[in-house]
Amino acid sequence: MNLILWTVARFPSGMWCAGGKVSDPDYSKCEVYQIPDENREKATKRAQGIRSRLVKTGSQLPTQAAPYKLEISAKE
Repeated sequence: MNLILWTVARFPSGMWCAGGKVSDPDYSKCEVYQIPDENREKATKRAQGIRSRLVKTGSQLPTQAAPYKLEISAKE
């Protein structure tokens, strides 16, 4: 299994996107997640699951300035 570190973003409209850099200006108002996974679809699904848990627990959602970083060795 070859893992790639994906940048996954959720726009205020609810649309999800994966790819690019955390510093991308398009992500300035987005929730930003850095997720290691095999492909973009799996990384996006994992980020959606993480977001769901954060919302359920009332935790602060990540931003471009403070993205959620899932460690490569600590896949959930």
